[in-house]
Amino acid sequence: MLFGAALALLTACGGGGSSTTDMVGTQAALNVGAGSPETTRLADPAALKRSAALNTADLAAAEQQAQDAEASASFLDELQAGAIAAKRDYQSGAVARKALAMRIPVYRFSNSSTGAHFFTTSVSERDNVVNTLSPPFNLEGEAFSVASAYSPGLSPVHRFYNTQSGVHFYTISEAERANVVANFPQFSYEGVAYYASQVAGAGLIPFYRFYVPSKGFHFYTANEAEKNNIIATLAATYSFEGVGYYVLSSDWRAEKLPHSGVTSSQCYEPGTDTLVNCNATSVTDFNNQQDGHRANVNRMAYSLVNGRPLDTCVRDDVTGLIWEGKQASGTRAGSNTYTHLGNGLASDASGYVAAVNTANLCGFSDWRLPTRHELMNIVDNGRATTPKINTTWFPNTAASDHWSAEGDSTNNANAWVVRFEFAIAKIGARSNANAVRLVRGSAPSGPRYSHSTVAYSSDGANNVVNDAWTGLQWRRCEQGRVWSGSACTGTATTYSHEQALGHARAQSGWRLPNIKELDSLVDLSVSSGARIDSTAFPGAGSARFWASSPYVLQPFYTMNVDSGNGEVNGTVRSSIYAVRLVRANQ
Repeated sequence: MLFGAALALLTACGGGGSSTTDMVGTQAALNVGAGSPETTRLADPAALKRSAALNTADLAAAEQQAQDAEASASFLDELQAGAIAAKRDYQSGAVARKALAMRIPVYRFSNSSTGAHFFTTSVSERDNVVNTLSPPFNLEGEAFSVASAYSPGLSPVHRFYNTQSGVHFYTISEAERANVVANFPQFSYEGVAYYASQVAGAGLIPFYRFYVPSKGFHFYTANEAEKNNIIATLAATYSFEGVGYYVLSSDWRAEKLPHSGVTSSQCYEPGTDTLVNCNATSVTDFNNQQDGHRANVNRMAYSLVNGRPLDTCVRDDVTGLIWEGKQASGTRAGSNTYTHLGNGLASDASGYVAAVNTANLCGFSDWRLPTRHELMNIVDNGRATTPKINTTWFPNTAASDHWSAEGDSTNNANAWVVRFEFAIAKIGARSNANAVRLVRGSAPSGPRYSHSTVAYSSDGANNVVNDAWTGLQWRRCEQGRVWSGSACTGTATTYSHEQALGHARAQSGWRLPNIKELDSLVDLSVSSGARIDSTAFPGAGSARFWASSPYVLQPFYTMNVDSGNGEVNGTVRSSIYAVRLVRANQ
């Protein structure tokens, strides 16, 4: 065989990364469940039960640490490797979202000869097994996902190789790891396999473990229905040991964009620009995936920062960012304005950032200007009054232009602003005096775009863009064009807004994006052509694109993004613009 060392990663119970196990271990792994001599030298079940109890105890302790951290001033980006985050960071999905840049799938195979399963994180190993060992090994697809490297709030999962049974054993518990090293000499420690969570939370699913005494191996599953079926039908031979740890859901498309703020009473029905209840039959028959239908998907939510007043700082519970609160008057009044020249003067945004950091506002000295996308994410598009922001959580907000961190890639004398009066984004001269609201926390980083295939009309393979920064999936081509496998061919079709909603309704599994989703695609670093990643979306046109979000101040207007200049604006619904669809189930 050509993949002896790689095949050692295959186990009847685990996955794996690299391994130094030789061919003897490989063959033992293949023989598990087939009555091989290796399966007769089993570890003491009682000792293994005690070992499993250590894992359970460590998970309980981690949960308590997460609860205790709720009262602390620690933040996710500041955690040391292996530290437990505050429970809110798990519950909000912040921990899972941070891990997206390191996400790797774990593939599962079933062995029709033995009834056992094995997992692998290696794509080359997966393909080798499919090509050379199928049957009896049948690929069942992605079982779950893990992080390939440390990410805040996650912990290392340790891997052992059982030299007697030829299988691998995994634990996230440091106590269990130490116990296995001390008391089970047949288990050879192979290091950290990947990273997972000791604490439950959004975007994380329990990874259950069973022990099979007659075979001498553990069985793992992240599938709730499979776990329940094994307990119901195989309890006599599969001893349930509970949750081993928590892994990333394979359905990783859990958006981290806050919702637009459009409410469930702000939807369109055909033939009118009046906004009505989204549950009306006339609305749902027309398009049941409008922005207002998704009002509860990542609804904008905020909380106090360790009890501090709102005019000092406030936390965005969806993104995890900490925003500066504005005062009614004084040095941090919301009505104060600054230039954006970078000269460090007190009248410039750069000088204001320095002053706030020197003052250690809310105990932090890493305040910065927000990106345009970050500013757009606190816009409340559902408000029928100005400023278009939640004034309960953001009191003293000026309705005027607010500076972002990004300059104009075509003219350095300009920079991007977000105007809270109209919920729009545009270019402004750096010499202008505009409002400033600071933020702290990490912007998205790491690999962003990947590609996959979803059956759609005449599209070829890899016709969908997966965005790891937002969790969204996009069709690579504008509507009217076809993905050939390497490029978008044909001419984009344009629609009025009502036509765009009707067209999107007819595309099963797809929908029109809301304004924050559409804005997230804008790449402000692009200086010519469409302001969008040209590798992910090759040949994209410099057109205006419709969003599903109404401009509620004047509902005969609807929000849109100009991909040519990057501006976000609202225009009359009878205008004719292009459409780019996003997956409906996100």
